[in-house]
Amino acid sequence: MTTKILAFTGIRSDYDLLSGVYRALLHHPAFDIGLIVSGAHLSPTYGMSINNILSDGIPIIARIESLIDSDTSSARLKSASILLQGCLPSIESYDPDLIMFAGDREDVIIGALAGAYLRIPTLHFFGGDHAVDGNVDNLVRHATSKLSSFHFVSHPRHAERLKCMGENPERIRVVGNPALDRFVQAPGLDKAEVLAHFKAEEWHDYVLVIYHPILGEEDRAGEHFEQVLRAISSLGLHAIVNSPNVDAGNRSILDIMEKWKQNGDFRFFRNLPSTLFTNLMRHASIMVGNSSAGLLEAPMVPLAVVNVGSRQRGRLAAANVIFVEQDQDAIETGILEALSSRFQNQLTSVTSPYGDGNSVDKVIAELEGLPIHALSYKAEDPLS
Repeated sequence: MTTKILAFTGIRSDYDLLSGVYRALLHHPAFDIGLIVSGAHLSPTYGMSINNILSDGIPIIARIESLIDSDTSSARLKSASILLQGCLPSIESYDPDLIMFAGDREDVIIGALAGAYLRIPTLHFFGGDHAVDGNVDNLVRHATSKLSSFHFVSHPRHAERLKCMGENPERIRVVGNPALDRFVQAPGLDKAEVLAHFKAEEWHDYVLVIYHPILGEEDRAGEHFEQVLRAISSLGLHAIVNSPNVDAGNRSILDIMEKWKQNGDFRFFRNLPSTLFTNLMRHASIMVGNSSAGLLEAPMVPLAVVNVGSRQRGRLAAANVIFVEQDQDAIETGILEALSSRFQNQLTSVTSPYGDGNSVDKVIAELEGLPIHALSYKAEDPLS
């Protein structure tokens, strides 16, 4: 008898976290896997990343066009409400044994709520992490953990934090970060091949930029993003720049990208196939911005990272990350430090705190023995 698993994915970044797990489940005789695909995956503005899922051949149970194309804080809540209403018929029809989701965006709390009310066990990946940046994602992550039946976490510290939140240790497994496996397994592409994709064959080196808006600073998101571009430009560097996520403030960042498109030292993109993106990180000189990829994935390259501003502060980071203030001079100083021979040389000793690239096998092994029925109801009292 197979275990039917239903997974939520609403954006390329969360799909990349678990895509290796989905592929392994697809070919495992003990499991059936299906996806509810929503949000930015279905938006041309953000690169129609549903095509990445289709290329992987993962069955899609439902496509829910939930993304409100707006630039306000309330838009994410409205999008979440559409997803909640839209997903329920598909969940009831598919009748899964387990619902799983990864990370800290609104689709994970919708998946957790649906599982709790429909009395379907749920599995949350990447719980127990914590940032001090004040972003709503941090609150969503912790709230989702309290709603979830099981937790597959990427570091022992995260397991300890969940225990402090009152979670039963029997519900927690430390598996590392499955997204790191692709840095071991993904085919290598020459730098020339990567640069050719961006029509930048004449470049020798480049900075990879991934910058997202921050809750509470969305009215200055475009200004802050342009500080990053100006810092890179003032140092005479080339850069390949990813689009922001769908948080409030993203529209002004997209406008700045459009403004800088004519600058020959920059290339901008909305979405890339996983193998190309992995090799884009492998060949970059440094990464600049505020993406979690700098903390979670860059140590596997290893790649030096300049993390700008408050986003990601407080999270577990390896020695590849330099934290700088949201200021052009500070960004320039950070870039020069990251590019220095001293800093580049010390990267050889950097190891990822989130695993060594064999997490997918650990996930599958834990899923095979997960006591779904024995712990399906969450009745523990945190006081005990």
